Amino acid sequence: MSEEQTTQTTEPVAETTQTTEPVAPTIATTNNSTPATWKDSISQEFREDPNISKFTEIDALAKSYINATRMIGQDKVAVPNENSTDDQWNEVYGKLGRPESADQYKLDAKSETIPFDEGAIKSFAENAHKLGLNNKQAQGILEYYKDSMEGSEQQSRIDTETAQANAEAELRKEWGRSFDENLKKAGSVAKANMDPEILDMQLKDGTRLGDHPAVIKGFANIANLMSEDKMIGTDEDSATGGRNLDEEISKIVNDRDGPYWNKGHPDHDKIVQQVFTLRSMK
Repeated sequence: MSEEQTTQTTEPVAETTQTTEPVAPTIATTNNSTPATWKDSISQEFREDPNISKFTEIDALAKSYINATRMIGQDKVAVPNENSTDDQWNEVYGKLGRPESADQYKLDAKSETIPFDEGAIKSFAENAHKLGLNNKQAQGILEYYKDSMEGSEQQSRIDTETAQANAEAELRKEWGRSFDENLKKAGSVAKANMDPEILDMQLKDGTRLGDHPAVIKGFANIANLMSEDKMIGTDEDSATGGRNLDEEISKIVNDRDGPYWNKGHPDHDKIVQQVFTLRSMK
């Protein structure tokens, strides 16, 4: 070995820095390699509970929980069933807002076309109380009834006006220039001899009896017969049916306290027309 000393130099080794790349999180999988749901993070006992299993999204579960906590402390209403007693039902009705008594309902039944009888409203309130209705429910039913009645009244008025227009058109076509005269005569006879309620009766087709063309023509024919010198027949008895017309007229006219002389009497116009009819029959 040479005496020359050999010098061993050690080259510095460059210091390296090890960097760790971020690792993406892994998603736990089931044995079937299917991504787990939020239910997998809770115990099987809770997971299989019907109150939990019905939720498919965790947000829905959270919303349900929030709503449930808001209900804490509020009044609860037990739902009655077919076996519940009247007292149990009354307790529920009270909690739902039914007044303590029927006379405490505040019902508005004003109508411009339908007159509401106070007795009918009182009876309705009593039945509403028996059924357990609160004021809002009772008022709603009353409004529905009122609107229905007003609609029926309006339709009835339209039907009456239509029937009158159709009758007028038919009679004008048949009578021509004599329409006004014949209509006046028919009205006079009907007013003197018929009860207005009878004339207001409705036929099967909805037409008022007094608006039917055949009825109007019948009264007009009677008026024309009464205005002739004699009625159809062979003698006075057949024309008047054996009536003493003078006696009937005298009885009415000589009754100074009767409706003939009393213009304020509800039958005044009817009696005056009746006398006119009797005189025409003579």
